[in-house]
Amino acid sequence: MIEIFTTRGGLTLSYERRGSGPLLVCHPGGPGGSSAEFEDFAGLDDTFELVLFSPRGSHGSDPADDYALASYVGDLEALREHLGVETIDLLGFSHGGVVAMAYAATFGANVRRLVLVDTLAIWGEEAEAAMQRGVEARAGEPWFPEALKAIEEEQAGEFSSAEELIANLQRQIPLYFHRWEGNEAVGGRLAADFARAEPLHQFNTVEFPALDLRAELRAIGAPTLVVCGEGDFIAGPACAEAIVRELSDVRLVTIPKAGHFVYVEQPEAFRAALTEFLR
Repeated sequence: MIEIFTTRGGLTLSYERRGSGPLLVCHPGGPGGSSAEFEDFAGLDDTFELVLFSPRGSHGSDPADDYALASYVGDLEALREHLGVETIDLLGFSHGGVVAMAYAATFGANVRRLVLVDTLAIWGEEAEAAMQRGVEARAGEPWFPEALKAIEEEQAGEFSSAEELIANLQRQIPLYFHRWEGNEAVGGRLAADFARAEPLHQFNTVEFPALDLRAELRAIGAPTLVVCGEGDFIAGPACAEAIVRELSDVRLVTIPKAGHFVYVEQPEAFRAALTEFLR
């Protein structure tokens, strides 16, 4: 069921409510991804009531004048207020994990438990080296030359339309999977889930180069589960371990034979990790 609410700043944002059980608020990645990114989400709606958020600038929600991290955090707090609950279990995937970390540091009393999936808190030499190793490990794949070229274009360029961005992501998304064969259809849908190019462009050019949430992590008191795919080239074990080092109450689960979209490639292991932690 799709529902909407309006922030104090006047943005109309949407979310999908699915399943029954304890409430779990889920923030997608991108930035620019919508609730459609969680199209199946490992069957978690059998166990939890999922609130699958579509942030500013994504399908189903209004565009905005800015896509700064603080604005995403404010929108998440507006969602909590709209839901009428004092505390939430919060899951952030990829860029959504960046938002979730910043939210838990700012509104710590409102977070009961925190789940961070294939995300990162700092970009430095260690993360850069891990990414390069992950990319080079796929060099023998037939799609590799186009994927590598597409990543370079995304990081360097400003796309004039969502259509240009989607076309680029369709070329690079095989890198985000441990095994591309058999995941072409879902990968294509994930790459197409972008209504606008501006959120990702702002993150790549403004937020990402200076990203460092280590101080925010040290302010988080909520019990935290960090999950990553062992083969995630962009936010894998090196990034997960950098998060874990700064948290006081944390559990790390690294899932083999999974890339960035760990819940797609290894749904049973992903679901087991979350269910054990949250219940």
